[in-house]
Amino acid sequence: MQYKELPVQQNSKGELRKVGFELEYANVGIEESVRIIQALYGGKEEIKHRFSRKVTGTSVGDFSVEIDLRLLNEKTYKEPLDKLNINLKNISVGQGTLEDEVEMAMESVINKVIPYEITTPPVPYTQLEVFEKLRQSLYEHNAKGTDAFITNAFATHINPEVPDTDADTILRYIQAFLLLYPWLLKEGETDMVRRMTAFINPFPAEYAVLVLQPAYHPDMETLIEDYHRLNPDRNRPLDMYPLFAAVRQEQVNSYSDLGKVNARETFHYRLPNSWVSKPDWTLAKEWNNWVVLEELANDPDRLAQMSKDYLALKDDTLIGFDSKWIKQTEQWLS
Repeated sequence: MQYKELPVQQNSKGELRKVGFELEYANVGIEESVRIIQALYGGKEEIKHRFSRKVTGTSVGDFSVEIDLRLLNEKTYKEPLDKLNINLKNISVGQGTLEDEVEMAMESVINKVIPYEITTPPVPYTQLEVFEKLRQSLYEHNAKGTDAFITNAFATHINPEVPDTDADTILRYIQAFLLLYPWLLKEGETDMVRRMTAFINPFPAEYAVLVLQPAYHPDMETLIEDYHRLNPDRNRPLDMYPLFAAVRQEQVNSYSDLGKVNARETFHYRLPNSWVSKPDWTLAKEWNNWVVLEELANDPDRLAQMSKDYLALKDDTLIGFDSKWIKQTEQWLS
């Protein structure tokens, strides 16, 4: 499958926009994941600790590999012990330490439900096919994805660099996502367990109605404030907080209910499943669905008309809105 072209190919500096992926999976540990990356792209391993490593200086940039759980990759489990001046590293057990034993036991339990995660470096969007061999190698090493077990709410995240950081551009992308969300769920076959968990909570209807109004033209501060007022949640299928932190760091830092936000001028698209255990799955399929959103976001007339149709159907529909809107969306896209 070919990767579709972006309708806006350059950022505000005139450079090709870059994109990175985050792949979640089980059954392939951190050390083996590092070896896979090095075999494909070269690079040097840097060990932060047992649950977090980097592969730097590869042919495409720097990768990170970790368990996707703050308890382990930031070692927050040690905080109550530190308060009691208990250092597990200083307690010997056999050839290792008590910290080694505790972490080994925790990993053996947690990795049944919490995925490992590879974060790729951002590359120009024209070079995204370079990551298909990573996906293929994970499959060949028997990595398990969303479909492998009922509790595997694993995802593939896409982080496309924004074409611009002005409020109008960002708003159009939010609007396009809200309009396409039911279609994206259907087209991407979003796993039911993932829909039921808190990892990709849908945006509240109240927020969609607000931002799709034709009179809604906020400045950046208002756009961020409205988003936070109605969405104080990192677990959205399109998480805007990293981008908002990049353009208004102090404003985002003032929100005490978000935890750590890594600022970056990218959209953080979290909806796709991780189908790494399927032989015919490709990252291109998930990317191409995102490009449909890009195309809508950069077609102001169609965006305005679809917003009008969405709001009208919302007013007229008591039940079955999503199925009706998907049909209308498919007509628009055809």
